[in-house]
Amino acid sequence: MRSHEYEQEQSFSIARYADKKRSTTLVCFTYPQNIKGTAILLKNDYHHSSTLVYFPSLGRSRLIPKEDEQNEAFGLGISFSEMHNDASHLANLGKVKKDGHTYYKLVKIDDEQKTLYFIDTQSMVLKEMQIYKSTERIKDIVIQKIALFHGKKIIIKWFIKDYEKDKVTYYKVDTKSITSSFNNSIFKRSAISHCRP
Repeated sequence: MRSHEYEQEQSFSIARYADKKRSTTLVCFTYPQNIKGTAILLKNDYHHSSTLVYFPSLGRSRLIPKEDEQNEAFGLGISFSEMHNDASHLANLGKVKKDGHTYYKLVKIDDEQKTLYFIDTQSMVLKEMQIYKSTERIKDIVIQKIALFHGKKIIIKWFIKDYEKDKVTYYKVDTKSITSSFNNSIFKRSAISHCRP
C-alpha cells in the first residue's frame, strides 16, 4: 500500500467456496505481526450476508454490524461490503470502447454506491471496476494479470486506486500457493481462530 504519508506491506491467504445457493470466503492475515492471525469470514447466501472478524489479540470474534460494513477492511483498500461483491444484480449498459479495446459495460447499484464493471468482449475477462458514491468517482480496481489454474481463470495481479484517501493498494498472488484442495471445516465460526486456510 502506498500513499504520500506511508508505505506498508501485508500478506494474507484467501479460501473461497461457492455453490448455487451460497458463497463463503475466508481471509487470513499472515503479515505484519500486529495483524497476524486476524481472520475475516464472509458469508453470502444471496439473500443475506454477514461478516465475522476474529481478533487474536482479544481471542474472540465479532460480527460486523451492517452500518460498519462500509468501513475499509484492515487497510485492504476495499470495504467489508465490497469484499462480499455480490454481482447477482447487474444491469447491462451495452458496449464501450476504451484504449483501443471493446468492453461490455455493466452496472450494479447499491444503497450507498454504484459500481461499473468493464469486461473484455474478446476474452470475457473483467478488466476494471469503477466505484462511485453519488456522482463522485471514489475508487478504481484495475486487473493487470490473469492466469489459468485448475481450468479456471484467476486474477493474480491488480491494484486499487482510492481517490478519497489518495492511496494505491497493489496486490500480487503467490502462484505457488494456489490450490483447489482444502477442508470445508475452515469456514466454520469455531475454526476461524486457527486461521490456516
